[in-house]
Amino acid sequence: MTVPLLILSGPVGVGKSSVGDELSVKLMEQWVPHSFIDLDALAQTFPRPAGDPYGSRLALKNMADVWRNCRAAGARNLIVARVVETAAEREAIAAAVPGSRTTLCHLRASEATLLARVRQREMGAGLDWHLKRTLELARSLEETCPFDLAVEADNRSLKDIAEDLCDQMTWES
Repeated sequence: MTVPLLILSGPVGVGKSSVGDELSVKLMEQWVPHSFIDLDALAQTFPRPAGDPYGSRLALKNMADVWRNCRAAGARNLIVARVVETAAEREAIAAAVPGSRTTLCHLRASEATLLARVRQREMGAGLDWHLKRTLELARSLEETCPFDLAVEADNRSLKDIAEDLCDQMTWES
């Protein structure tokens, strides 16, 4: 059986995790069996393995195990939140989900929106790094992100974005 895999990508602060949470609620309301995995959460380790500064390899190994357990529990669809900058990163996520049919969604927002969201969310020592990184990513993802669909996040509710994505995907029920 094919596994619909929706990867939510975009710069820091665009709302990948929030959109994933909202989409998960929408799918629950429709009785669509699924899991939502925030890959950043699966990489929260210190120290990170040598040669893996963003914890990508660790996150993918963890995701493969989590997905196997979710699949055994009845999940048929997967939503993943993670910044994806290259085709290789996209392929690595897909490879961790055997039999997946991948759709990469690029969430976009204006620089002003991104900076405001990061300032609201990051209150500690990482604020300056996150402010710089969101602008870097917003610019580079337009050139490098191998996305299938782009969704504007400015001036839209999470519910609206989730409904839009729900309608654009073909989910297994």
